[in-house]
Amino acid sequence: MPSPRFAGYLDVILFYGQRDLFLQDHTSMSVYSILQTLGLDPTNGMNYQQFRRDMNRVFRMVLITDRFRNPETGERSHIDYFRVMRRMKLAKNRREVSTFYFDDLFAVSLRAGYLKRLDWEYCLELDRKGEALARFLYGHLTKRIGEKSLYMRKIPGFLSDIGLGYLTQGEPKRITETLKRTLYPAFNRLQGITYRVDESGNLVFIPVASHSQD
Repeated sequence: MPSPRFAGYLDVILFYGQRDLFLQDHTSMSVYSILQTLGLDPTNGMNYQQFRRDMNRVFRMVLITDRFRNPETGERSHIDYFRVMRRMKLAKNRREVSTFYFDDLFAVSLRAGYLKRLDWEYCLELDRKGEALARFLYGHLTKRIGEKSLYMRKIPGFLSDIGLGYLTQGEPKRITETLKRTLYPAFNRLQGITYRVDESGNLVFIPVASHSQD
């Protein structure tokens, strides 16, 4: 969230701001504390610049889904367009408090428990270790497995789903080597999910007894 390479800024904001967001649409904290939580030097001006650059991208990002049901009919009859962030007030001084306003649909989804499957402490653990790809895969797979006993996807389709479709370009041997060097190690770092590649070339993900979310 929102990409395989994105740093864990939103995880910090949601982890420490979730109590606020159950009561209102915004939460506040300093950029200094966000960087510090992720183990990034908060006094480094380059880290602050990167934070602003990445959060600008989050602010512009549009989400589109047809998964919400009409409360009157129970049907998935509409396509919703919304953003994660509605407004941001970023302090020029990174030690001062910044305020993050979330889109109303995102806030309602959070309160309804649509994101409750994610263990935010585990997300932060991956963020601090610089495991951005593993963090993204954790959220992606947790959402798709849901209550199912397994989730299966062809490798090219899976890579396309997560924005890494370019990895399928080239000779099969080179593709396999690239996956062994990048994607599979990230799978192996996930807690609560195991995987295998079956004889038909499908990626098969199976949930296992997960770590506590208390």
